[in-house]
Amino acid sequence: MSDSASYTIPNLDTNPANVALWAQASFFLYMCVSSVYDLDTMSLSTDPDYAFTVMSGIGGLALLFQVKNSRMIALLIVPMLAILEDPFFLIFGLLWFAPMIYMPALAFDEFGQRPLFGKFTKKLWGTVLLAVFLLINMLDSGLLDMATEDQIEDDYSFDDDELDDLIANCEAEPDCSFPEGLPEEGSESDIVVMWKVSSMEKNIAYLGLGMMILSIIGLITMGLGLINIEGLTPTVAGVLLVGVFWVDDYLWRAVEHEGFSLESTYLLAVSGVVLMTIHGLYTLSSSSSPE
Repeated sequence: MSDSASYTIPNLDTNPANVALWAQASFFLYMCVSSVYDLDTMSLSTDPDYAFTVMSGIGGLALLFQVKNSRMIALLIVPMLAILEDPFFLIFGLLWFAPMIYMPALAFDEFGQRPLFGKFTKKLWGTVLLAVFLLINMLDSGLLDMATEDQIEDDYSFDDDELDDLIANCEAEPDCSFPEGLPEEGSESDIVVMWKVSSMEKNIAYLGLGMMILSIIGLITMGLGLINIEGLTPTVAGVLLVGVFWVDDYLWRAVEHEGFSLESTYLLAVSGVVLMTIHGLYTLSSSSSPE
């Protein structure tokens, strides 16, 4: 995007920077659609959030068309959610959305992004945001619990959509229970659901943890140039790393006896942003560096 242009018409080029751009915008457009349309039941949501719909849609289009200050526009979704939903989201939202919004711009020169706050380098800032994003997602992962525990718990609000279906499905499964019982109708208490983890699911969790450890070690060692093996690049480690997201999502659905849902398609966008960021920060930068 040139300094004089107020926006850029998106194209379908398959260069890494453009793939990252489309993945990033797709995530916001996914949020826009899923806030009014239930992708699990393929029907209109019974509790649409129109403010979130508008804000996420504007953010996605701003990023896709690369309008001026597009990243700041997209980041406005964080304080909006903090005001409308929970003030705590101001912290969590910044730690999650800021990397999603800024990582591609820091990884590729095509976006014209300068180092944040005018300090240090784009690569350093990109590395910091990538590390924060991965840490947040690892802490939210259920792989460790599934690998080490025989049962996992999940909390549901009593006014959640499809709560009746959740209760019916759980009561129909022999490995699902309500350890604290069901709250009385009208109660605001959460429902705690406990699921048993099978030996096969434990093995898959171990596989996911192994993928996570190997990918991080590979990313660090190759990113720092400690290992130089032909054909083995940080991008390869990135592929293994984003695969962990899919293993984690699959396991949650397997343990809770849920089939594949279009709700999981957000992982395509997240995987694209993370993988292209790794590719731009480490693989392309190392290949363009002088010997």
